[in-house]
Amino acid sequence: MQAMGHATQLGLGPQHATSLATRQFEFHSCTLNRHQQLIRTSGIRGQRAPIGDFTQAGTSTIRGNIMLLPRPDDLDFLLPYILGGAEAADVFDLAESLPELVATVDKAVLVETYRGLKVAQATFRSKEGQPLSLELQLEGTTKDDSAAAGTFPVISSTLSEKLPYVHHHASWTFDETDIAINDLVLTIDNGLELDQFNNSQTRSRLPEGEQTITLTFTTPHNTDFDDHLREIAVSGVSAAQLMFDNGTDSLTVDFGLLQKPETPVDIRGKKSIRPQVTLQAYEDKANAHPMIRFTNTNA
Repeated sequence: MQAMGHATQLGLGPQHATSLATRQFEFHSCTLNRHQQLIRTSGIRGQRAPIGDFTQAGTSTIRGNIMLLPRPDDLDFLLPYILGGAEAADVFDLAESLPELVATVDKAVLVETYRGLKVAQATFRSKEGQPLSLELQLEGTTKDDSAAAGTFPVISSTLSEKLPYVHHHASWTFDETDIAINDLVLTIDNGLELDQFNNSQTRSRLPEGEQTITLTFTTPHNTDFDDHLREIAVSGVSAAQLMFDNGTDSLTVDFGLLQKPETPVDIRGKKSIRPQVTLQAYEDKANAHPMIRFTNTNA
């Protein structure tokens, strides 16, 4: 029987040596897999045809992306794995290390479980007329032996019943001014080192590196843009805020210090001019503001 995407399931949970996922997610795509290398001698033996008799298994990596539309209660689960910090009264902060995940994926024919996963990069996207999406780039260490379909954990009761945020729930405040945004991409890159195998066939560790956080959006070319965004002080602008609010739940993203060079203004035909702005976040040491802080109010 042909395997169909609609029959698949995805679950995530805290890292454990043997347990499966504990929370199920509605998702749109999943490319999480084990990627294996083969080692061949490929030496010279006086003939043109390569010989395959001396091939060995090489290293293997666990990696892939998951794309979903995060609900407010989904974010309560996911944000600690993206940022590192545990929830404290709806607030999620960056931390020096990231907790690890287990992912269990029912691929219709087989169920596969991946362990030692960390969020290498999280990308939030929204644009006019579209919901807020979240793409997680996951990197891991090991995969269990594949199990027969039917062994996916019974966790469907954990699927969210809430609505995802949509772009018109968003507001963006920069330099104490409300700025119109046509679309946005918020990227949190945790700078994982992906080559730590040492003398192991699988990764022995996934150390966290320096974070890189950027916010990119397009905005109308108007006086707000010219007065507050086109060219800013080299030292940056402190305490900007992105918020999604649907009247019941809210997601607030506070930034420390945002910096950028002058934004070019390109004219491409007769339509509205919409410059693309890219800001990079830094810790604001002088005002004691972290690079980024999420507040997720899940009513």
